[in-house]
Amino acid sequence: MGKTDKIDKFYDYKNLYKCPICGKKIRFHAGSLVCKKEHTFDISAKGYVNMLGATKPLKGYDKQFFKSRSQFFAKGYYSHILEAIVEEVERIVGTGGFDAGDNNCGDEMVLVDAGCGEGYYARALSKIDGLQVVALDIASDAIACAAKNPENVAWTIADVTNIPIKDDTCDILLDVFTPASYKEFGRILKKGGCILKVIPGANHLKELRAAACDQLKNKDYSNEDVSDYFSQHYDIISQRALTKTSPIDPETLKTLTEMTPLLFDVDVSKLDLSGISEITVDAVLVIGRG
Repeated sequence: MGKTDKIDKFYDYKNLYKCPICGKKIRFHAGSLVCKKEHTFDISAKGYVNMLGATKPLKGYDKQFFKSRSQFFAKGYYSHILEAIVEEVERIVGTGGFDAGDNNCGDEMVLVDAGCGEGYYARALSKIDGLQVVALDIASDAIACAAKNPENVAWTIADVTNIPIKDDTCDILLDVFTPASYKEFGRILKKGGCILKVIPGANHLKELRAAACDQLKNKDYSNEDVSDYFSQHYDIISQRALTKTSPIDPETLKTLTEMTPLLFDVDVSKLDLSGISEITVDAVLVIGRG
């Protein structure tokens, strides 16, 4: 995908956006997204649009963090989560996603990946026929990393507490290991739309957690509060436990230490990681209906 194509692809997405400043409709004009009040959001030649303006770097979420994430994900440690998400989204798209008689037959569905990071999940989902994918993250380094790939995704720097997407536009909302903004999710999600939320399981990175236990504020992890809060906003359709333990070598383990928020407040140089020869990636996929 050339530079012109990376900009022009946003023409196909313009009707999904609203201005995050004034809420007006957006049009595509001369390589930018522009609202009726002339608030202008330039589309980078690299293939993303910044709808947040100047931002301060978030602690830990820098270029190296997202580079390491890309490298670690490429080795397949999170592939079981990716496969489950793709399977569920394909099922939703294949059935129309709504109750019988209410689906939009023949229309493309819209999926919003809220807190997409470097784009691991959005890239795979963009290959599903009949689906438009808008991927949002507040970290500009994350979106810049994601946009290096050729997939047709509307990469967008935006805050999930002020999502620049029109009301009742989203058929599927994806939220993976990311804090939720249920007020905004509810605003953009169509009636009967589906939300897929992935939360860490109790054994997520348990080997790394054990090695760092002396420096962690929370020695144990429970997802009960997150799950309960989700159920207050959405009718839960199903839950799937997604667990995989895989061998890990010292070099890949180092990459992991560079890409997990678990260690943001930990002095990694003081950790004894010599006894770690495998790593567990444990999650729960919760599917709800709006």
